[in-house]
Amino acid sequence: MRKLSLCMMTSLDGLTARENRDLEWFLADPEFEADMISLLGSVDGMLFGRVAYEELKQFWPTAGTADPGQAPGGFTSDANRIEFARLMNSVPKLVISRTLEQLEWGPGRVLRGDLAKEITALKREQGRDLVFFAGASSAAELIALDAFDEYRLLVHPIVLGRGLSLFANAPERPLELRDARRYPCGVVKLDYRRKR
Repeated sequence: MRKLSLCMMTSLDGLTARENRDLEWFLADPEFEADMISLLGSVDGMLFGRVAYEELKQFWPTAGTADPGQAPGGFTSDANRIEFARLMNSVPKLVISRTLEQLEWGPGRVLRGDLAKEITALKREQGRDLVFFAGASSAAELIALDAFDEYRLLVHPIVLGRGLSLFANAPERPLELRDARRYPCGVVKLDYRRKR
């Protein structure tokens, strides 16, 4: 059975974006980018919330072909940006939405039915693991459903105070620390799995 991991960037106070959805506080360095590229290269699908998907589709389809003298998206090198863009554009996207009929940025499909059943069916399919990549509201919904087997939190050295919370209404859930890593930019990766 495939695993579903949550991979989200958060502030120290557990927020995923400022109130206006601004993400300009994200940090990166070559080691961090290499780990993110490795993660995307190891999965057979990325899950997104609808709003996050619609925001990301504005940038990634052309990010790998932009002026090589620029590294949009905060990447430290054009090579990392281009490889990340290749993966973002080729790994299937699974978008949680009650309103989208089809995806303009694929490959992928819309998950619009009973979310618990959809996730169970996805996990039973053959293939490599899945990762939830963006969308605080949809992530919170999946947290409430106990859908995640692993939690990868990329904690940035900032307190936002107000914004989109990842765990504001989450039920109590014991986790087990599997790994921790500090990147040179100050981001700390915390890998947890569910305790059963």
